Amino acid sequence: MPSAQTHDAITVISGAILTPITYYAYLEYTQLSPSTALACSLWLGGAHLLSGIMFSPDLDIDSAVDDRWGIFFWLWRPYMWLVPHRSFWSHSLIVSPLLRLGYFAFVVYSLLFVVSWGLSRIGLTPPAFHREFIGQIHTLIVTRPNEVWAFVIGFCTGSAAHTIADWLVTKGYWLLGRYGRRLRRRYRDHQ
Repeated sequence: MPSAQTHDAITVISGAILTPITYYAYLEYTQLSPSTALACSLWLGGAHLLSGIMFSPDLDIDSAVDDRWGIFFWLWRPYMWLVPHRSFWSHSLIVSPLLRLGYFAFVVYSLLFVVSWGLSRIGLTPPAFHREFIGQIHTLIVTRPNEVWAFVIGFCTGSAAHTIADWLVTKGYWLLGRYGRRLRRRYRDHQ
């Protein structure tokens, strides 16, 4: 498989190509104002980069990607234990990025719940942070549906850039091997 640096370069280049194309597509094929089209294309491009670099499909293994989370790498350990590497759940085009996004939202919700519960145990009456979190997400979905859709699509395309690169290398290696060619470097190890 390609290295983490190669995947990052693919993500950045594909995001740089996808963002202006998205802007012009929004202007051409929707009734959105230019400012909303710009906002949606920037949300899509930002989500593409976020998904490809921080929420990479390689979060299911101990790799350079989970090291990017610094001291919060432990957030991804349960995901790593539950999701088999290179499976449908980690390397599909739509399901796997949405699974990682949902997993992250669940972890944030759980942490906010534990903080609220812990503060209430010591006699403080904190706001229900976990309920506020869900309320803010709901409000965002209701008030900014175009931007939310742009973010979700960008999140899927960022992960897809990684997955498609893996598929091309795997299939390319298989095709070359089938026709008698040998590769000098085998892309089995991720960084």
